[in-house]
Amino acid sequence: MTEDYCSIIICEALKQRRFALLIDEARRVCKAHQISTPKSELVSSADEAVEKAAEIGYPVALKIVSPGIIHKTDFGGVILDVRNEKDLRIQFEELLSNIKRRQPTAAIQGVLVEKMMPASTEVIIGGIRDGQFGPSVMFGIGGIFAEVYNDVIFRVAPIDRIDAVNMIEGLKGSIILRGIRGKPPLDIDGLVDTMTNVSEMMCQHNKISQLDLNPVIVYPNEVCAVDSRIILAEGEA
Repeated sequence: MTEDYCSIIICEALKQRRFALLIDEARRVCKAHQISTPKSELVSSADEAVEKAAEIGYPVALKIVSPGIIHKTDFGGVILDVRNEKDLRIQFEELLSNIKRRQPTAAIQGVLVEKMMPASTEVIIGGIRDGQFGPSVMFGIGGIFAEVYNDVIFRVAPIDRIDAVNMIEGLKGSIILRGIRGKPPLDIDGLVDTMTNVSEMMCQHNKISQLDLNPVIVYPNEVCAVDSRIILAEGEA
């Protein structure tokens, strides 16, 4: 069922000659593979955004949804940490204004209202499909530590839980995840689940050429992929 559901999303995008899933499409594929993402709702108006933000809970982020805009921040298509209804209405219009000014021909399909996740340790989890080795899983330390450690590790998929643990322990920055300076250890089991679920996704869907979960925020009892990007291989659906 999961494979069929995701394949429909992927095939529909390819039929439209889109080789990057929209953010809400990528979220649905991730959720189908038990990859945790923030609460979010796709809306088409400021009134609807206010309604959904009240349900989700402030603070929220706003993200433009458009097939012509992959790197949303480059066009002012992301606004973070909106804390109340008044600011939401102002920032919603500002978001649309940014896109109209910087990318006037972009087809806007809506705005994603997303729960802002609290700060914690960030990692990067991804998948890539190599012409020689096939699907692979990537793991690395993210956030402010990415430049400090600059280490990532790849493993050819499929990977099991032991492989995922070995990938985590193989990084110089893995000490951060075990808890330092009095901080509690983070959710390693949740990380392992996410990594093996990414492996499953890459193995099941050969039309996915690249998957980026960045950042993935890791808490003591939770792992959440805040941003997700799925790139599709060109070819027939």
